[in-house]
Amino acid sequence: MRYNITIFLSLLLLFLGLTSCKTTKHVNDHELLLVKNKIEINDGNSKDQWQLKRYVVHKPNLKFGLPFKLLLYNMTNLNYMQKWYERVDKFDDPSNTFSKVFSFKQGMGYANFQKRLSEWAIKNGEAPVIIDTLKIAQSVANLKTKMIEDYGYFNTQVGYEVEPVSAKKGKILYRVKTGEPYFLDSIKVQIASPVLDSIYRLNADDSYIKSGQQYHRKNFENEAERLTKIFRNAGVYHFKKYAINFREIDSTQADHKTDVILDITNLLYEKEDSILDKPYKISYINRVNIYTDSHLSYKTNGYKDSVTYDGFHIYAPKRIPYKPKHFIQNIFIKPGDPYSDKSLDLTRIHLSRINNFKSVRFNYEETEENLLTANIYLTPKSKHSFKLENEASHSNIKPFSFSGIFSYKNINTFKGNELFKLSLQGSLVNSSAYNGPFFNAWEMGVDASLKFPRLVLPFKIKPSFFQNVSPETLLSLGTSFQKNIGLDKQRFTGIFSYNWSPDRKNSHTLEVINAQFIKNLNVDSFFKTYSSEFNKLVNINNQYFPDYSMGDPLDFINMALGDSDFQSDYPEAYATVQNVRKRYYIITEDVFVPAMTYTYTHNTQEGYKDLDYSFFKARLSSSGLLTSALSNRTSITGDKQLLGINIAQYVKLDLEFIKHWELPYENVIAFRSGLGIGVPYGNSTLIPFSRSYFAGGPNDIRAWKIYDLGPGSENTGLEFNVGNLKFITNLEYRFNLYQSFKGAVFVDAGNIWDISSSSLVTEEARFKGLSSLKDIAVGSGFGLRYDFSFLVLRVDLGFKTYEPYRPYGEQWFNFDALKRPVLNIGINYPF
Repeated sequence: MRYNITIFLSLLLLFLGLTSCKTTKHVNDHELLLVKNKIEINDGNSKDQWQLKRYVVHKPNLKFGLPFKLLLYNMTNLNYMQKWYERVDKFDDPSNTFSKVFSFKQGMGYANFQKRLSEWAIKNGEAPVIIDTLKIAQSVANLKTKMIEDYGYFNTQVGYEVEPVSAKKGKILYRVKTGEPYFLDSIKVQIASPVLDSIYRLNADDSYIKSGQQYHRKNFENEAERLTKIFRNAGVYHFKKYAINFREIDSTQADHKTDVILDITNLLYEKEDSILDKPYKISYINRVNIYTDSHLSYKTNGYKDSVTYDGFHIYAPKRIPYKPKHFIQNIFIKPGDPYSDKSLDLTRIHLSRINNFKSVRFNYEETEENLLTANIYLTPKSKHSFKLENEASHSNIKPFSFSGIFSYKNINTFKGNELFKLSLQGSLVNSSAYNGPFFNAWEMGVDASLKFPRLVLPFKIKPSFFQNVSPETLLSLGTSFQKNIGLDKQRFTGIFSYNWSPDRKNSHTLEVINAQFIKNLNVDSFFKTYSSEFNKLVNINNQYFPDYSMGDPLDFINMALGDSDFQSDYPEAYATVQNVRKRYYIITEDVFVPAMTYTYTHNTQEGYKDLDYSFFKARLSSSGLLTSALSNRTSITGDKQLLGINIAQYVKLDLEFIKHWELPYENVIAFRSGLGIGVPYGNSTLIPFSRSYFAGGPNDIRAWKIYDLGPGSENTGLEFNVGNLKFITNLEYRFNLYQSFKGAVFVDAGNIWDISSSSLVTEEARFKGLSSLKDIAVGSGFGLRYDFSFLVLRVDLGFKTYEPYRPYGEQWFNFDALKRPVLNIGINYPF
């Protein structure tokens, strides 16, 4: 109770400290503080008001509930330098009471601190925005121009009114009267060059401007972009967008209609101080030169090796480092083809994608009229590269760990632009489950991968297939070992996958095999790792077998389950011991997971600066179907095995949708929703632990630590809670604070459940249809982020808002939740 009062009083004092500073503290009597802008269109509110507000240059002080930056500015005295001199004189006066207690040096320290605090508040705060008629006039002009040029309201009138709302505060009402919009009447086409005219006629139906359409500037811009792209991709190398003109747009017609003439002139060129014109022609690629190393010294001294393959001329300073057959699959600028921007872009994308080059440059030379020589200049990366990374981390699973990764890269491994990677990982861990030195546990592993920039298949594919799909083949092998971490798992992983992207937005991945073999090397540590299971046995031992001295927990389990009186007299306790044994055998069981997976991804984001986009991913995985069919070996219980290890059998489906909405001032609303379901069958009654779902953590439901939440309304007390059904949804508002500092408020909801037929699962953990939706946990909180431009450091504080496992009436947020916040530290945004 005392803790809650302290928090409440602290927050109250902070709030009063800020709000005690009047927002009008530095506003003169004849001035008004701008607190709000409102736009009224045709005597009514407009749903597009927020879009138009971005063209109003006279904006009120930035605020998030409260104008914090303005309040910070108002906390200081603007005449702080005069105050500083007064303090210096006072501290220098021996008769002053302060000087009798403190030395002059101490007094100056206090004065300098107050001065620096005032300077900081002025620099980081925000001065009050005073209503200014000049800025209003600029805003009026912007609104009028926007409505006329963008939407075709050529008779738009914009007025304004300043309305006082309280002492020294006012708002501005902008009144926009649009009048009738103008529409496009007849559309005529005047194209001087016959080649362009023919190309246009073939593509006219897709025009952005059509008769009867309301005038919209964006449509004209889109049409100019469309035609430029069409002409240049059809081979018209010299065409530029500025050759396109839209004429005879008349804003004086009484019927609010205007004719439009699409006018494209001939190619202009200079000859003997005269400007002449000539028709555009299609240019063809006459020759393609590829320089595998464009370092200046090689350009000067010449290239000593060259090869011509399928019409491509490849040059190297020493020996040709690539197999031409594979290399030219990345080149889409082909001899004899018409010039095309698309072919150039595809070549740039594919050469960059294979990650063999520092830079890729293109140059076209017109050797004869309408004949081009394409020069491709490549700057290769170093064939061998090394990297060392390390980090320290803390979690509820590993109290403290120090890890390092040493990686090696070899590019163009087999002269086909392949990329080979080898990485060695190691961790030193402080484990609370073991005594001894501080670092009493360790983990190490090795991974090797080989990526091919093509589809490696047992049959041939037409070269044209590679043009648009950006294919890749990945082969990866890895293993890892643990000591004094959990059950000391040893993992062997193998992946063989194909990846292809038919366009910028869509990608497909087919993992022909994603196999994982997991062996537990230290099953004796089960009751240390899962101490909650051990505590159940201790409680039963003390309550029902007080004379039995428990040594090995398995011996106690066998003794208790062999006691028929215990079974008949205490069936619930007997069932608890049964479940502990079942869980022991499930978790300590070695498992082989041979999965085949298909993933589809749709992403509309155009670069990292695009803040308004959607993302969708669907992943379907099946384990053990083919392997079990081919295996003729079974265990004594009838389970299919490979090399004496049970084969995991399950089917999983994962769906994820993300949507970001950009708001003014680069603020963002981010939403995510995800659903995952795994169904075991055949050999398996549960999904393997490594492929199960969990809830909680910095990228999940942030009010709970990783593995802490669920399943269902059960509060198991287990160290690792997993399920085979998961639902999650997140809503986050991200806003700018100051320079690279960002803030966020968020709400997370979701949980995991179990849908298997396992007898280990309690009713509280099972998903029972719509009635289980009451088990959805809710967390909320706020966060601080710092944007380094290449990554974002994120700190989030989550509070449990709805806890489904608590007694009825105590599930929703109360002050007790303030005692149990969860601090999450992460890199980059959670979604």
